Amino acid sequence: MSKEFDIQKFLIKDEEKLSPFAKRSTESLGRRFPIRKDPFRLEFARDETRIIHSPPFRRLKHKTQVFLSPNNDHICTRMEHVLHVSSIASVIGRCLNLNIDLINAIAKGHDLGHPPFGHTGERVLDSILKKAGVETGFKHEIHGLRVVDKLTNYGEGLNLTYEVRDGIITHCGESFDRVVKPDRIRDLLNLDTIDERSNYPSTLEGCLVRLVDRIAYLGRDLEDAIKAGLIKKSDIPKGIVENLGTENGKIIGCFVNDTIASSLGKDAIEMSSDVFNYMSELKDFNYKYIYLHPDVERKSKKASNVVELLYYELDRIFEKSVRGKDTQFVHTLVKEAPLLEIFFHFLKNTNYNDETPSWRIITDYVAGMTDLFAERTFVQLFMPSPVI
Repeated sequence: MSKEFDIQKFLIKDEEKLSPFAKRSTESLGRRFPIRKDPFRLEFARDETRIIHSPPFRRLKHKTQVFLSPNNDHICTRMEHVLHVSSIASVIGRCLNLNIDLINAIAKGHDLGHPPFGHTGERVLDSILKKAGVETGFKHEIHGLRVVDKLTNYGEGLNLTYEVRDGIITHCGESFDRVVKPDRIRDLLNLDTIDERSNYPSTLEGCLVRLVDRIAYLGRDLEDAIKAGLIKKSDIPKGIVENLGTENGKIIGCFVNDTIASSLGKDAIEMSSDVFNYMSELKDFNYKYIYLHPDVERKSKKASNVVELLYYELDRIFEKSVRGKDTQFVHTLVKEAPLLEIFFHFLKNTNYNDETPSWRIITDYVAGMTDLFAERTFVQLFMPSPVI
């Protein structure tokens, strides 16, 4: 038993070597529900483990990053994006002497609230909720906190530390900032009251993940777009080619080097003005020639229709079968669309009550779908099946 405590003491002692701007596990506000100490891991490392073993994390491998339903197995998925963010942020964090456990936990969990079909699905749910009178709409990072707090483990959540939960809900923001400074005085005990994007992370580790998340996809999406034939290397502006390159590795290398050099010894994560301007130019190029490419837009429109039709049909089914208590309707539906068994199982095993609005329930369910599951459910609900 004494050896176990020695390991814990060694880990805490090791954390003392971190930068004065880093967040140590011993400084954590803890969890909403206290748990026993682990003899071999500090609290942020435990959070990373809880995240990677959770169903929402596993589902990321079948959720879109940018390109919908790719035939090429090497096109980036949401899972790969999350791992890229974790990897890049860890490299920078190590050089800045930050808490790598906290970085990895936030990075692994930052996109758990993403719906199917990437930002297309997010825009559809946002529009539906606003039409229904939900002023805050749908934001994947805010839903992400709900996923880790209330929708995982049959409604019990992952019980993560306040600092990791904070990093998840504040990872997005309204703008692409050159400098990201932690808001160290913000109240972390009421994170579930946040409903907009004006907040900054409370830790420097959270700030790092936030900035890396805005950069990690740019080079990879550029490479994927070239592979997909959407653009040619000759289309890329000269300034980007000469200063950043056209390969993901070179682009990320430039960003990593610049961010380390610009952030050393500071209570902020930042890029130099020159590199930030080139990254902004690359971001604008990607949006204009990749994300808004006619082929991408066409597939996005189809995905939008899938999400919208699923939402309204599941809402109709819920109102009639559950609120209307029509058991015969349920029996007939499940016979025609067997995947609805999962929907009804979800309703029974999540902490909803009669006062929970239907928009909340249907949004939770649809947002948790993978692209593949959404497509299969859509087929069963809307496509005719053989009568004989």
